[in-house]
Amino acid sequence: MTRTPGALGRLPIPDPRTWPDGVRERFHELTGDCSPLDVFIFTSGPAASMYLQDAITGVGILEVDPSGFHVEDGYPALHFPSNDVEEYSRRLSVCGYSVRVVEMAGQNAGSAANRARAAVVNIASARRGRRVL
Repeated sequence: MTRTPGALGRLPIPDPRTWPDGVRERFHELTGDCSPLDVFIFTSGPAASMYLQDAITGVGILEVDPSGFHVEDGYPALHFPSNDVEEYSRRLSVCGYSVRVVEMAGQNAGSAANRARAAVVNIASARRGRRVL
């Protein structure tokens, strides 16, 4: 039996069972224990991103530019301007999601929790097409 990825509109969605273990573990380190209704948006300056199941949720609910959706190293990622975070958060909240925005200002900026996270993920590099998780 051949498995093919799903799709949302024209955007390919790889089977979650094939998402890299390291990426899922890193995402869990950043987000902690969260419910299926928790959605995380990572911001850094002019860039914002959603990853894994959150990227799929974003594409399914929000009006996003399809060019911002990527399957990076086998997992979904949605990149968009940070100017859209407030509106996207509002729309997701109306749909019952609890939106958590994590600012990634740099390795030594922000609160202690964000500093620890920034050492792990550099969202700005995602806008330049580099691996983030």
